[in-house]
Amino acid sequence: MPQTHTFEMGMTCGSCANAARRVLEKMGEGITIDSIDVPTKRIVVTTEKSAEEVKTQLEKTGKAVSGVRITHIESH
Repeated sequence: MPQTHTFEMGMTCGSCANAARRVLEKMGEGITIDSIDVPTKRIVVTTEKSAEEVKTQLEKTGKAVSGVRITHIESH
């Protein structure tokens, strides 16, 4: 079941956001980037992958990643 993960990442500019997008896209199918917001330093994705997998991938940008919040999506 897909979950929404919210991460806080030490982004300071558009290049940081682009780097985050690139590493997330390398995860392949099964992950949707809902938002990448530089001013709030938040990244929101929906995926069936674990939060730890996504966090590890985001850390490949060289930026600090923290503050994982997970929201379960109910299927109807």
